[in-house]
Amino acid sequence: MSTAAVQTSNFMTWLPLAAMLLAATILITWRRQNRRLDTHRLTQLDTALAIIREQVLLVSTDTVPQRKIVKTIGFLESMSGIEVTSDSDYRIAEKEALLGLGRQALSVGANAIVGLCKVHNHYDQAGSQWRVSRVTYSGTAIVLA
Repeated sequence: MSTAAVQTSNFMTWLPLAAMLLAATILITWRRQNRRLDTHRLTQLDTALAIIREQVLLVSTDTVPQRKIVKTIGFLESMSGIEVTSDSDYRIAEKEALLGLGRQALSVGANAIVGLCKVHNHYDQAGSQWRVSRVTYSGTAIVLA
């Protein structure tokens, strides 16, 4: 066997290993960047939710103790804008849906939502082996005295 053939053979032996190391490095870097973005997005959502909660009372019961319901506006529902495939996606989707519900309540003049309910909608994504979810919050918009 010639020297050139041996060198090519050695190169071809190490090439798959080098490719795997490169792929692992790219994957680790990508995951770190996504985690930073998720953390930033969660912080933004938490801030927005804190502002909404100062204006809209969110309760899972049908009434608010020691408060009188002046007007019932109607049923509201808000679904997350992202498809959930991981724990961090779930936390983002959950906060997005709740924030959307709070914003809807404000837009119709409500200062509370009673009967708050969270639902997980699971479905198979077309062309994929993975199951994805969406988070939906619903409740009845009311005006409290």
